[in-house]
Amino acid sequence: MALTSPNAPEPAELDNRLAEETAKEFFPDLATIRTALEAGQIGIWSWDIASGKVTWSRNFEPIHGLLAGSFDGTYASFERHIHPDDLPTVKASLAAALQTREPFRVRYRTAPRENRDACWLETCGTVVLTGADRVLGVCLDVTERVKLESELRSRAKQHEALAQLGERGLAEPDLERLLDDAASTVALTLSVDFVKILELLPGSGELLLRAGFGWKKNLVGSILTSAEPNSYARYVLDSSVPIVTDDFAKEARFAVPSYLTEHNCVSGMTGIIAGRDGRAYGILGVCTSNKHRFAAQDISFLVAVGNLLAGAVARRQLEQRNELMIRDLHHRSGNLFSQLLALFSQTAKSSKSVADLASKYRARVLALANAHRLITEGGWKSIPIMELFYVVFGPYLDRISFAGPNVDLEPDPIFNLSAALHELADNAVKHGSLSRPRGHLSLSWSVGRTLRGMTLTLDWVEKNGPPVRRPRRQGFGSRLLTLVIERQLNGEVHRTFSRSGLAIHMVVPLTRERWPGPETATAERSEAPRSPSS
Repeated sequence: MALTSPNAPEPAELDNRLAEETAKEFFPDLATIRTALEAGQIGIWSWDIASGKVTWSRNFEPIHGLLAGSFDGTYASFERHIHPDDLPTVKASLAAALQTREPFRVRYRTAPRENRDACWLETCGTVVLTGADRVLGVCLDVTERVKLESELRSRAKQHEALAQLGERGLAEPDLERLLDDAASTVALTLSVDFVKILELLPGSGELLLRAGFGWKKNLVGSILTSAEPNSYARYVLDSSVPIVTDDFAKEARFAVPSYLTEHNCVSGMTGIIAGRDGRAYGILGVCTSNKHRFAAQDISFLVAVGNLLAGAVARRQLEQRNELMIRDLHHRSGNLFSQLLALFSQTAKSSKSVADLASKYRARVLALANAHRLITEGGWKSIPIMELFYVVFGPYLDRISFAGPNVDLEPDPIFNLSAALHELADNAVKHGSLSRPRGHLSLSWSVGRTLRGMTLTLDWVEKNGPPVRRPRRQGFGSRLLTLVIERQLNGEVHRTFSRSGLAIHMVVPLTRERWPGPETATAERSEAPRSPSS
């Protein structure tokens, strides 16, 4: 049995005495206490429950972002300075403390004010029973802590979304389904109203809304937007970083597309979907109906999803290209021999001698070989049109002027155009403008949308050559040109014969999409797309 002195203090009394001695040691006067609280941005407040009067330290108003003297000392005034969405939580915490007599801790935002970000505060206190019941507490600014916690939660959510989307990207064979999943994932992760995944169409002049979230019915797969100069899409495609817009109504850097205005989009963030070859596949963007400020981690998330989609598109292209190569090798291995025999037979009929036959046949076979080389060395993928021109017109580049965009063409148009252009060049060298020292060839082209879809238009104009007349019968070169353009490429050829030289107008439909997709969807889109939006 423990022995105690009858004069020994009670434990509670001892704790109070120790607290007083510690307080005197560190805070010998009120000035020191005030300095410590102001340095730590901590405010002290007291609420007299009976009278409703609230008293707080002089630094309490600056902590709440209020002007000195703006608080009238009433509980109602205290409530007015709390964000309406957070006021029920604060009131519930105070009511629970009064009922249980337990300490409380609660966070709340200050009331919204124009041109000022919300400030997060944390207050904690307890009910003090000293005759007149009152609640005593402290308050401090925790805005930075709340932002950090929110950012950590946001990053964790985004990393989880990227991991799940990446897993689906590796396993999902259907690109359309993956694009839809990506649009939904971005919308839910970033809490935005609209998501757009735009495919850059052949010719790089338009983009198709390939997948999306939040748009009006039937717009996905049909709406087109322009990539012309001064357009939103072109501004994004020409930028190396995502473009963030706080308010489309005040945007002066580019023309805002009509479909964004029609959907009442206010803020947006958009970046490119870029392949490893440095070429843009398309655009990934988000929009909100209310003014929204995108954080740095939001921009990083959008870039990561864009890179993931680029990898998925490249993978599907590679798979499709491999299938195409296998089918085409089977097809071309048989047709190539037939084509060579037909070339030999037709060339022999129009040759004057064995030497003439050898020269013509060698040139035509070389043109086919060069086209094959362009396609196979390029990995059976699309090739810039200027690379084709350099191969076909190599010896005559100093006498030819080129005018047109360096668009990418798929293997089939490249292979067939090489044969057609070789025949035209051979005829120009032997009988046309390139047969004269002052002769010149002008080749211009453009890509645009017609009723037949995206179309390549080529104009071949010879100048300062011998006068030309319409021949009585077509030679093999002319027949080959017609066969290649009109039958194999489903295009058009229009010839004009004049004293100034030969002029040929060629139209070649570009029906292939850059992104793999269902054949039915491709056919529908090429038949009846909506008119382009500005």
